[in-house]
Amino acid sequence: MYTWFILGLGLLFGLLLGSLAKALADRSVSNKSFWGRSYCESCKHKLSWYDLFPILSFVFTQGKCRYCQKKISFEYPLVEIITGILISILFYFYLPTNFLTLPVFPLTILVFDLIFKAFVIVVLVIVLITDIKEGLIPDRITYPAIVITFFYLLFISSVKIYMLYYSTINSSIGLYLLPPQSDYYLRHAQDIIVPFLQNILTSLGIGLFFLSLILATKGRGMGGGDMKLGVFIGLVLGFPLAVISLMLGFLTGAIVGILLLIIGKKKFGQTIPFGPFLSLGAILTIFWGEKILNWYINLKLG
Repeated sequence: MYTWFILGLGLLFGLLLGSLAKALADRSVSNKSFWGRSYCESCKHKLSWYDLFPILSFVFTQGKCRYCQKKISFEYPLVEIITGILISILFYFYLPTNFLTLPVFPLTILVFDLIFKAFVIVVLVIVLITDIKEGLIPDRITYPAIVITFFYLLFISSVKIYMLYYSTINSSIGLYLLPPQSDYYLRHAQDIIVPFLQNILTSLGIGLFFLSLILATKGRGMGGGDMKLGVFIGLVLGFPLAVISLMLGFLTGAIVGILLLIIGKKKFGQTIPFGPFLSLGAILTIFWGEKILNWYINLKLG
């Protein structure tokens, strides 16, 4: 029962985010403002609140604009469904069965982490849409995403350090665990700060790696948008998960590229958008990255 509740909650939340992702994707490539009410692309009529229910509005209007009767692209419900499924999986993986009984601080961290991962998935879905449709990864999406991620990591690291100090000072022997009596607090604070710094260094490393590929291929094999997306992914996942994400992106990109050559959809020398594969690799890593890493380690040790 609990599992179905979590999946349903995630699906509902994801459908709403999918509608937002589609709107932001369309506006980002057309240089329209992200603010303001949604409207019909055909007749420009502003949509009412009852026109904005994900899936349901599309079904009830039979896929047509309520005002001009022009057909609405099936992309809208498709993006909503895909995002809904992804967020539903996210909730299933990251919400423990006892989350409602957790103490305040751990529950707060859990909620922030879940919201952040949902934000990351929305950004990746937007990139999927824009790069597949327009061959473009908009700076209007990647730059704010990088900035938001940096400040989120800084914020959540600060909160964890405060929680560590609070729990230490309020323990029966807390005063003896703080400097100069003990290095206990500093060692555990370092365990919080180091991953934050690793994420930053991973992000910079991936950015330099992509920049070298751009220079080596003179921009034919990869673009600046891919580099900024790589920086974002590196900042989100850190080392070594970001490396796994890139490997999955390159692997899926190569497989799809070969298939397109075989069926004659592409010719040698033609490029395909790489952003969707980077996004797919990152999404797979968010869900299964730790398992893939453990499998690889066990494989090497075996």
